[in-house]
Amino acid sequence: MDRFALFIDAGHLLAEGGSLCCNTKSRSAISCNFSGLVEELGQLCENHCGLPILRIYWYDGARDAIPTPEQLLIAQLPRIKLRLGRLSGGKQKGVDSLIVRDLMTLARERAVATAFLLGGDEDLREGMLAAQEMGVAVNVLGIPTTLASLANQAETLIREADQHIMLPTAFLAKFLTLRSAAAAQPSPPPAISGQPLPDSAAVTAAARDFAITWHAGRRHDEVASLIAGAPVIPKDLDVSLVRSIQGVVGGSLLNRDDLRKDARAAFWTTIKALATSPVISPPVSPRSTGP
Repeated sequence: MDRFALFIDAGHLLAEGGSLCCNTKSRSAISCNFSGLVEELGQLCENHCGLPILRIYWYDGARDAIPTPEQLLIAQLPRIKLRLGRLSGGKQKGVDSLIVRDLMTLARERAVATAFLLGGDEDLREGMLAAQEMGVAVNVLGIPTTLASLANQAETLIREADQHIMLPTAFLAKFLTLRSAAAAQPSPPPAISGQPLPDSAAVTAAARDFAITWHAGRRHDEVASLIAGAPVIPKDLDVSLVRSIQGVVGGSLLNRDDLRKDARAAFWTTIKALATSPVISPPVSPRSTGP
């Protein structure tokens, strides 16, 4: 049966969509309804080609290719396959090669008749051409820019596509909004004893990393026992959590109940997401994987 697949470069989507809808490319400043977005993107592609969907591939970067709680939740959505590259200096590494690999594999195995690609890098062009030579129609989805003179996709990529389909601004604006919580945060108290003042984002990220590391070294029953006692964190573990965060952010959490609360919330969110999600391994070589 002929089917289609959708390939989404999450970094491109959130940066360009955020610029269009929220006037910022800062990922931390953007709130996204991921489940609604991928569902309607899939429906849009299905309506366009008239074929049933095989799956949606979601490509993103992560430090050491370890999925974040947000990425784990995305991976649980129906017909979603999470592919992770790495983050280096705040930039994605290896994402384009993952897209090319999957696109060529599906084309070679005749798993799809049509592919939709939401991305903009020139590096994707060779993979698209190879898939087309194997009989797959490849359509490129585009995100409008705020100025007509600006381009957020390689001209060569657009030129070689079977179709270039521009997503309406109103479509994206339903799912991408500015985060409002940060603006409502009260001003933090002065630094203590001349120590640097950590912020909530840094503390949350450090707590998430601590939780991932802790979970990786524990048996299933140990994790289940911890979750059974939620939201209370055992004292020794809580002390380790706070000390680990202070070591990462380089500042004290003494008398910072707000940051301790953020840290514990991030810890629990991460632990519960890891406990209820399938294990997601870093990408492996094409010889050991199928479509």
